[in-house]
Amino acid sequence: MPDSTSPLPDTDSPAAPDPLIATLAQARKRLQMTQAELATQAGLSRMTVQRLESNGLDPRLSTVHEMARVLGYELLAIPQAASSDVHAALARHLPVAVAP
Repeated sequence: MPDSTSPLPDTDSPAAPDPLIATLAQARKRLQMTQAELATQAGLSRMTVQRLESNGLDPRLSTVHEMARVLGYELLAIPQAASSDVHAALARHLPVAVAP
């Protein structure tokens, strides 16, 4: 049993946003698409999209894949050693981020 001076984990604080989900949410907003529109086109419920974007759900790969497809993105696995080069190359082609 922890003593009264031991800090307890803060279960009420939200988790840091997942970078992939944050990118997809920015793309959705940039396209002026509602969560409901994305959900319909991806074959998901609006609540699923809402929970993903608010970090309330750990998505299946197929869910993220469908969201990315609808938003005009492709999921890609790259070697970690090539990460900085790939990110630099992509930065030249990516639109400016939308404020949340």
